[in-house]
Amino acid sequence: MSRLWRRVGLRERLAVALAAVAVVSVAVATVLADVGLDSRLNQFARERLQTAAAHTAELAGALYGAQGRWTPGVVTDLGHLAEMNGYRLAVLDSAGRVLGPGSLPPVPRASHPITVGGQVVGTVTVAPVQGQVLTGEDRNLHARLNRLHLLAGGVALLIGLLAAVLMAPVLARPIRRLTEATRRMRRGELDVRVRPGGAAEPPELRELAHAFNRMSETLEHLEQSRRDAAADVAHELRTPLAGIVSRIEAAQDGVLPDEHANLEAMHAEALRLARLIEDLGKLAEAQRPGLTLKKEPIDLRELVDERARMYTDQMEAKGIVLEERLGVASAYGDRGRVVQIVDNLLSNALRYTDAGGTVSIELSQRDGEAQLDVSDTGIGIAGEDLPYIFERFWRGERSRARRTGGAGIGLAIVSELVRAHGGRIDVQSKPGRGSRFRVTLPSGAPID
Repeated sequence: MSRLWRRVGLRERLAVALAAVAVVSVAVATVLADVGLDSRLNQFARERLQTAAAHTAELAGALYGAQGRWTPGVVTDLGHLAEMNGYRLAVLDSAGRVLGPGSLPPVPRASHPITVGGQVVGTVTVAPVQGQVLTGEDRNLHARLNRLHLLAGGVALLIGLLAAVLMAPVLARPIRRLTEATRRMRRGELDVRVRPGGAAEPPELRELAHAFNRMSETLEHLEQSRRDAAADVAHELRTPLAGIVSRIEAAQDGVLPDEHANLEAMHAEALRLARLIEDLGKLAEAQRPGLTLKKEPIDLRELVDERARMYTDQMEAKGIVLEERLGVASAYGDRGRVVQIVDNLLSNALRYTDAGGTVSIELSQRDGEAQLDVSDTGIGIAGEDLPYIFERFWRGERSRARRTGGAGIGLAIVSELVRAHGGRIDVQSKPGRGSRFRVTLPSGAPID
């Protein structure tokens, strides 16, 4: 049975589930109605019996008052009247003795005191002649109502089954669309999308379709990024390798008489390859999920000043003025990673600032955060390029980037490391007027 159930589809399972709910609902409603009806009919019959006892006691009191005592004729007359109404009767005097022939009728029965002039002179007890509190009419009514319940239950069951047959495909259709889309994605069609249903479709299923589409877009973007990254890496590696191979072949053919200059050029290309490989390693590490950071309090003023001095000679050699405006500031982070952030920002400013330009470093602290600004008077970044500068291998002004030797990785590393520290990075830039990168880092450990 369980094996057969596993082969049943979603639509059939929904139909069975809806039908089961309808059957159970109708059965519960019928049982509750039947139990309530029985209870109500019995209560009504007992109230009717009690009313008959009260009326008989009132009549007995009137007859007793007319005679001034209990007489056999009074008891006999009361018995005849009770039989005409379908009851058996017994009259007890004030001492509890049964008057006249007979005895107390069997249960179910009802009793009521007989009062004359405010004084109890006896008790009357009545019981149905058939020995049942329900009369024949009551039982017939009960049977007719039971038949109506069964008829209503059958109609409700048919409606429930019809609703199950109609609703099951409607509920299963969005799931089937998602299943088919998932199969297509498994075959490599990452551009597949699921059309959300209309207003008649449940909001949870519409939200599921939107979530699937967002996931599909993300996977497509990641796949495109992977392809772009592979193409960019291949391009970046191809250029220096081609230079090295061509110079080796030229040396083998003897067309390069200056061997020293040839070796220097090959050495420069090899260093470029080494830098690219190192940058790729750093980027892969920065983008690794769960990047481990050994966080501790850091004196940012000392750290930034130390890294600035490391670039002083390079700045002077290129004719660039390095300005420092360092206030007292501290951060809570991994010292080695923060050094990477500062180095990459300074290296970026050095690469894209021409001779005669200025690179400025500012450091301050406010509202529990440390703020580092690295500004330059370099070539700047076009407004349409700003949203992409933190993407790996992205570079604006391709020709200028080739001349400066950048691979488009440094700012991606900075962005990932800043994010890992729970900080922010922003950029402002205008073409021909320079750029300013602002990094904000938390000054203290987060409060749990």
